[in-house]
Amino acid sequence: MNKLTTNRLTIRNFLSDDTEKCLEGWGRDAGLGKYIIGYPMDYSSMDNFVCALAENKNAWVIEENGSGKCIGYIIMDIPYEMLEIAEIGYVIGEKYHHKGYAFEAVNKIIEYYLNDKNMYMIEAKYNSDNEPSGRLLEKLGFRKDGILRERRIDMMTGNRKDLVICSIKKPEFGK
Repeated sequence: MNKLTTNRLTIRNFLSDDTEKCLEGWGRDAGLGKYIIGYPMDYSSMDNFVCALAENKNAWVIEENGSGKCIGYIIMDIPYEMLEIAEIGYVIGEKYHHKGYAFEAVNKIIEYYLNDKNMYMIEAKYNSDNEPSGRLLEKLGFRKDGILRERRIDMMTGNRKDLVICSIKKPEFGK
């Protein structure tokens, strides 16, 4: 099992017995459903999700050091390794928002994939009205590449939203 650490977090691969911790940490957060289909989750949905991610070496649980609470997760999708491009997706539980955890965890994963896994570029997508995610990615050094018109649906309102695509290249990281 891979494990990365920061001052406040342990970022490790999923285990099949993480279901309850993930459900408690972020799985029941109805507000996440505004941007991500499938939230909130019930136990069965979370168990299926966790079991699938436990098989993925690019899926990471974010745990708070000390408490051991699961505060979120990060997934890196690498469809074509020869292109050296990955796409990042992340979720932080609502009760852990506005504490700097997302920056700390995503920054550590980006550093790992650009340096240790030798990726050239990391891409990210976010709903145009998800301003906190946009600010986070900008703070990390991502640049906006384009907008896909009406590619997402706000599950709470049914309104279509644009999808913003951004990226960061290895030479840009940490500058």
